[in-house]
Formats: sequence, C-alpha cells, structure tokens
Amino acid sequence: MLPGADPQRGAALIREVGCASCHMIPGIRGARGLVGPPLMHFSRRTYVAGRLPNTPANLIDWIRDPQAIDPATAMPTIGLDEQQARDIAAYLYTLR
Repeated sequence: MLPGADPQRGAALIREVGCASCHMIPGIRGARGLVGPPLMHFSRRTYVAGRLPNTPANLIDWIRDPQAIDPATAMPTIGLDEQQARDIAAYLYTLR
C-alpha cells in the first residue's frame, strides 16, 4: 500500500480517465483494451513499461508522464496530478 493513496479512488480514476480503453485491468468493468499490456498481477512485475524498476516512485512518474520516459510509447500523457497517479498506482499494486 502506498501511504496517502486510496486504491478505491484509483479504480474510479482508471474508469474515469479511460485506461480501460487500452488495457485489460482486473476489477475494472469493461477494461478489455488490447493497445497496452494487460495489467494482471501488476504488483509482481519487475519492471514498469519494460524499462523502469517497479517501484512506487517510478510507477507514479510513468502514470503522470509516460512520454517523458519513453517518447515512443503509445501511452498518452493525460494530465494527472501527483495524488491521482498515487491513487492509480495504489490500485495497480493490489493486483497480485
């Protein structure tokens, strides 16, 4: 769990901002997208985006501005603030 983060708010944000249109995400209704990788068992992954060690700080940075980390990624920068990214990360870390 991430201090100060709320996985339930993260799940709501995932639905709200459209992550489900690109990813398969357990626990998120309609999250059957095939553009990005499926996010099953996310907490057990070694890397974020195949590039960064899977740490909360790296995941939050990736969620907030993936283009800054990998300009060639298909994942868009959608303008999330730090707290929103923390909440989404907290939800992803519940996926064991």
